[in-house]
Amino acid sequence: MRVRPSLLVLTFVASVLLAACSEDSQVEDCAADGDCPPSATATTYVGGATQPSDRTPSTFEVPRSCAAPYPSGPPTVTTVFCADPASMTQAAVVRIIDGDTLRAIVDGTEEPVRLFGVDTPERGKACFSEATDVLRVLVAMHGGQIRLVRDARNRDPNDRLLRYVYTPTGLSIDAVLVAEGYAYAWTRDGALRDPLIDLEAIARLEKRGCLWR
Repeated sequence: MRVRPSLLVLTFVASVLLAACSEDSQVEDCAADGDCPPSATATTYVGGATQPSDRTPSTFEVPRSCAAPYPSGPPTVTTVFCADPASMTQAAVVRIIDGDTLRAIVDGTEEPVRLFGVDTPERGKACFSEATDVLRVLVAMHGGQIRLVRDARNRDPNDRLLRYVYTPTGLSIDAVLVAEGYAYAWTRDGALRDPLIDLEAIARLEKRGCLWR
């Protein structure tokens, strides 16, 4: 004799499935506008510990460090990695949204910040997870402390701050993401556009990162 599942059991299973679908939809939607709830991401920096995800490529190492004397003059493909952080805006990362978006405390206000110089794959695309976790590693190097530089545009259509992002030592996170094959160079505008485009070409030629292997 077959035993039919009770109405209570069926109701419970249905509610679990609905909750799971709702959470997946919420994470996907928030990635587009940079307004993810804390549960949507794995990293909280302000007032919390930092842990790189197990999706971070095991071969990834920060390729260089920066220190005075810093390069002067127009940025080139070799000098774009480092800049003097003394005049940059200080910020503290709250969480990582994806490979080119984060939320940070800037001048006392929590803001969505879009990296000016890069574009990374969207959720559901190849290399999305790796790019997100490489950004997480770069931000975690100094406990979530970053430096920001404004360029041609202040905000994007989603009201996110557009900024080049650096570590406190002046290492360009934009440049590292592109050079190591986890981001495309932004080609429309910006002071670092040309050297970042050159870095992408080199990364493509040398088959670096998950974008070009």
